[in-house]
Amino acid sequence: MYWFILLFPLLIYPWGPLTYYTFPKVFYLDVFVLCTWLYIILKKKYWTTGLPKSSLKVEYIVLAFMCLVGISTLFSVNRVTSFYGTDTRFEGLVSFFSYCSVFLFSYRLMDGKKLDKVIPGMVIISVFVSFYGILQHYLLDFFPRNALTFNTTRSYGFFDNANFFGAYLVLMMMLAITLYVKSKESKLITVGYFFASCIAFVALIFSQTRSGWIGVFCGIVFLTVFVIAKRKYLWKKWTALLLTLGLLFVAIDALEGGSITSRLTSLFSDSYKIASNQSTGKEGSSRFYIWKETLPLVKDYFWVGSGPDTLEYVFPGTEEERKKYLGNPHILVDKAHNEYLQIAVTLGVPALLTYLLLLFVVIRKAFQAVKYADGTEKLILYGLLSTIIGYLVQAFFNISTVPVAPFFWAILGITLARSSNVLKKSLQQNQTDDILENNNQIA
Repeated sequence: MYWFILLFPLLIYPWGPLTYYTFPKVFYLDVFVLCTWLYIILKKKYWTTGLPKSSLKVEYIVLAFMCLVGISTLFSVNRVTSFYGTDTRFEGLVSFFSYCSVFLFSYRLMDGKKLDKVIPGMVIISVFVSFYGILQHYLLDFFPRNALTFNTTRSYGFFDNANFFGAYLVLMMMLAITLYVKSKESKLITVGYFFASCIAFVALIFSQTRSGWIGVFCGIVFLTVFVIAKRKYLWKKWTALLLTLGLLFVAIDALEGGSITSRLTSLFSDSYKIASNQSTGKEGSSRFYIWKETLPLVKDYFWVGSGPDTLEYVFPGTEEERKKYLGNPHILVDKAHNEYLQIAVTLGVPALLTYLLLLFVVIRKAFQAVKYADGTEKLILYGLLSTIIGYLVQAFFNISTVPVAPFFWAILGITLARSSNVLKKSLQQNQTDDILENNNQIA
């Protein structure tokens, strides 16, 4: 599991079909999950974390979610597509099974040492990925581009799409910031985490993924309120980071002729038009039009959805509307550009509620564990929470994709594992204290 997470962003085949950064990751993910389950079954390798049976309720939630995805596939408007997904997204039943498996593997199969190493490992790999994304902005990338990215200056890294790259950078940047904040090692290591945070931030700017900017902002606000505001010894370190990020933004915007500020301010102008009922439908890169057309489908496919990855078969927009709002009457709308709306329509509202329940259980467990964690572990748990929150916020404007989603599901599993370990140690300590107290009373 440790090496899977580290190597996953680097799995590419840049001489293949249009989705040459996506399909290799899909293949790698599916093969990894299959081999891991075979290893567990054949070698009788059971869960190793030794967590109490009460924690199994999480696995029941995951099982319920997978059953609902399976039912949605069975009643899909296109069963073949729902089983493996479209030939560009690949987010069908197989991928959802892989996501859930990655969550369980991260939660149950990694010991304490791997849990301590996996986050720094992901951040180290992200430095290389971020640096390559920055080079792409200046058309200095080494691998050939496909037709979809041939003329773009938006950084997309190894993810086929700038928005997918932005979602990945939200996760990696918040993890890098977490390690920087909690770092008590040598100055060199602290500076390394500082550099990783900054280079991910620059790559995120060049991706021009506004949802990613919002996600990172919310993650930083969360850390500021729950961590920095309560620990004066971190103020100097935190101020240095925020000032550097601010200076980087100003410098890049100046070099880009103000285009970054213009894209940022479009967030507010689009929001104002929607709030004041002056919408043209093109707000948010036509997301508002897609949301308006997709939302009524929730009622039509309330219970079991239209089937995984089948939005393009049920999206109601006419050719005239697509030409008006999307610029091309033949564009297929295969994603709702809102992860929660996408799940509600394609998998059904019960599946969405189950997914949200899983998120709630993980986040609630993490907040419970924070109360009993020591200084460093407390900071890591808060950092993981900020990472999850950052991703969930950007997902409101973005979509789930195979190249990025396994990282999020792995982080959910890692968060739950660390939280459960903290709570387990606290319970054992309380039991030990009770025994000692009873012995003292008897004596």
